[in-house]
Amino acid sequence: MTEIKKLMLETLSVFILLFLTQTLLQWSSGAFSSEFGAYPDEAAHYVTGLMVRDYVSDTKWESPMTYAENYYAHYPKVAFGHWPPVFYVIQSVWMLLFSHLRISLLFLMIFLTALLALTVYLSLRKAFGYPAAFGAAILLLIFPLVQKYSGMIMAEIPVALFSFWAVLCFGMFMETEKPLWSAGFGICAALTILTKGNGWALGFVPILAVCFSRRFYLLKSLSFWYPAAIVAVCCGPWYAFTLNMVKNGWQSETPSLNFTVTALGFFSYEFVKIVGWGLSLLIALGFVKKIILPFRDRGAEGKWAALGALPLSVCIFHALVPAGMEDRHLITAIPALLMFLAAGIGYLCDLSYFQMIAYKRKAVIVMLSLAIVFSYETCTIPGKAWYGFGSVVRDLLSKPEFHDSVMLVSSDERGEGMFISEFAMQEPRPGHIVLRASKMLASSRWSGAQYKLLCCTPENIMNYIKEISVEVVVIDESLPEGSRLAHHTLLEETIKCYPRRWELSGDYPVTRKGVLYENGIKVYRLKRAEKQRADKIRIDLTGIIGKILEIKTGSRKVSEVFPNLSDERWALLTEARKQALTFFR
Repeated sequence: MTEIKKLMLETLSVFILLFLTQTLLQWSSGAFSSEFGAYPDEAAHYVTGLMVRDYVSDTKWESPMTYAENYYAHYPKVAFGHWPPVFYVIQSVWMLLFSHLRISLLFLMIFLTALLALTVYLSLRKAFGYPAAFGAAILLLIFPLVQKYSGMIMAEIPVALFSFWAVLCFGMFMETEKPLWSAGFGICAALTILTKGNGWALGFVPILAVCFSRRFYLLKSLSFWYPAAIVAVCCGPWYAFTLNMVKNGWQSETPSLNFTVTALGFFSYEFVKIVGWGLSLLIALGFVKKIILPFRDRGAEGKWAALGALPLSVCIFHALVPAGMEDRHLITAIPALLMFLAAGIGYLCDLSYFQMIAYKRKAVIVMLSLAIVFSYETCTIPGKAWYGFGSVVRDLLSKPEFHDSVMLVSSDERGEGMFISEFAMQEPRPGHIVLRASKMLASSRWSGAQYKLLCCTPENIMNYIKEISVEVVVIDESLPEGSRLAHHTLLEETIKCYPRRWELSGDYPVTRKGVLYENGIKVYRLKRAEKQRADKIRIDLTGIIGKILEIKTGSRKVSEVFPNLSDERWALLTEARKQALTFFR
């Protein structure tokens, strides 16, 4: 019992240290003061998780599809279906326990990242000792790629966590051949796949692991196929229903030899770029020791065979599926690479040249050498820029005249996402109807392909704006010329062509890629004489979910949200909420 208490205390102490380290890294990068726009998908992940949280806590349990469609009409960054549900369930539980504010969700990502690092530590502790295990865990947190995506509300970290758990379970199955571990692999694989489609890469792990270990007799075992049955039952129906939505975000709908060859070269180079040449050589050395050399004899140990299969599986999967070539897809493989890094260091220390040096001295020499190489090649703290849309939203929400206004925002994908997610975070939901110019004035696939204008002249846009009852237009004028799509340029021209119909309500500073634009965001308000209220707004989503949404606009009065509040008390409540949100940013 004493040993168990010591292990629990040690595990808790290490986790707290990793959690604090990760918090410091995210604070240094500016994650706590930046909006959800470091990557185009970040706002969509947040709004979708918030929708699940609101649906669970809502006392009026209506149809999930009806609720999601209504939510999308107000905050058009809902992506439920394009991505599976597990990440959003995790977010919603966390929000119900703590808060839906930005700082709360960032602490969720810190918690998951620290948990991943703790798993690396526990996996290495027994074989390589505490210093090496803790060093590997800290190294995981310090990798710039991990820092970057652990500071966003993105699915890469939970996918890496569940994938690593799955591989460790399969490694235990290879060594013990107990069905329980095979079932554990299947459950963790299902969690991964239902977090993000990248999890299907785990399908290559069992076959590659059997090849590395030369245990082909396992293919005849019924328990070897348990994971296939578990994944088919848990994940098959979801992906059969949502496959078309998933394909909508792919670079191309069908695989091709050209993409595969290009992707293999890209991901191979990115593996080296992520860890640096110095660490890559040690990782290769560990792979030789644990996979190549044993393969010539009896085959690799089960644990190492499974770990060796993970990076190859990730690379093969993303080379075959044309979802795009991005370094973030390789985060899943980093924990396994660190395991081989530890093996490579151990192999180096076992060479005859180092036999005369004491173990502690060897550890210090190796760690210092690695620190120097890593700091020179790879180590950096990627910044997460503050953009400024949060200030625009707080200002709009503080003005009573905008309580029931329909708003149209025009920016790039990140800017529109930041504006929408800030509205969803700061107001009682469902609140304002916020429309995206990229979806209302143009149409395209999820990936941006097949783009075409729906309104081709300023006159068309002006008539359409009046038709859908837009009263406030927010334009991001900080967009570089090369990234301005046709609808954005036409909307700017529309405001200039009809100066008597619009009044400038305010302009706000915005930071983009470290550059400050003093009047980068402009808010225009339709003059009272031009206002008219439409009964409903049509949103064309035929390219995404195969239907057109029709949303009743209806006036949104204070009495509909809080029946017992007067307009004066509503103004006081709005100001108090504004101050609270400013504090928690």
